Amino acid sequence: MDTLKGMLKAYEAWVAKNPDVVGDFETTAKWVSYFIAGRISSSNVVSELVYTLSNMLVFYNDRIIQRARNAGENSVVRLQSKLCYRLKVTLTTLEYSEVFIEISARRLFGQTGKWLVIALIQAFKAAGRWFILKHSTSDIITSPPIASLNRRALSKQGKAANEAPASDPVLQSQHSITFQLKRSGRVIRKVEGAPPLQYRDFKLHVDNNEAVKTQIPRELLRAEYLYISKPLIHLAAMGLFGQRSWKQYVVALSVDLYSIHLYRQHRHLMSKQQKLELSRRCINILYFLVRSPFYDSFTKSRLERILDFVAQTVPITKMVAGPIKDYIPTWQNTYFYLWST
Repeated sequence: MDTLKGMLKAYEAWVAKNPDVVGDFETTAKWVSYFIAGRISSSNVVSELVYTLSNMLVFYNDRIIQRARNAGENSVVRLQSKLCYRLKVTLTTLEYSEVFIEISARRLFGQTGKWLVIALIQAFKAAGRWFILKHSTSDIITSPPIASLNRRALSKQGKAANEAPASDPVLQSQHSITFQLKRSGRVIRKVEGAPPLQYRDFKLHVDNNEAVKTQIPRELLRAEYLYISKPLIHLAAMGLFGQRSWKQYVVALSVDLYSIHLYRQHRHLMSKQQKLELSRRCINILYFLVRSPFYDSFTKSRLERILDFVAQTVPITKMVAGPIKDYIPTWQNTYFYLWST
């Protein structure tokens, strides 16, 4: 046991010192999952397992690098309850592995078992997101709840910090001038953090890297609750109207569009994080082009014609376009669920 702990600590130290090398290894692991797809028996399960493990490895390595840069779990836990952070970690892990879980459930328990597992996963995710929205500093729930670390930006910050002189007043002033009460979570300004008397406005100053739980406007809260409920609404519609029915498709699309409409209607109340996440959700609307029944009726034939044209007119591309065309139905059936966004 001690040997295992020692190896784990050695690995964490190596990851913290070599983030670029770790990134190359993670990228290679993901490409392996793409190469496996369609080339061996049970490749769908194996490739998804490799892809899931690669995502989990990235997530774990991100936490190591973040802790090493003094911007990780300790500060996150300080800003929000430990329960909310652990719940975010659980939901992120579940989001990375849910496709593999669904595929495995279908193989082990059949279609009935698959849909039961999907319903349980989506119910847990919705309940977790509702809890986080209510009890943490988050004003909108991203997908995944803990985003991948921007290692390039962290690397640049680290280089800038190393190159800056030790007497740099900007660096010296970066220590926090506030502290947070453990029980209430209220942020209090330290005495030494007060500005000169003539410049005081008696408003709490918040560091750029800190966040305080503020009251989310009711209109935006309603839009977020609706978006969080979308997977459950869609699953209920699929149970009523069928998996390839236009009715369930329209229901899911309508919920998405109405949630975005509510946000845009009150854009002046939105924070920067909400605006960024809303932009991502607007782009994700394009996924409806490759989801049944729209895909079966319109997108599939046009996409196949494009791939055939590319394979026949562009040299060498036939060896790539052919396998893509053959494997697209599997990808479409596996990944483009309406509840995965």
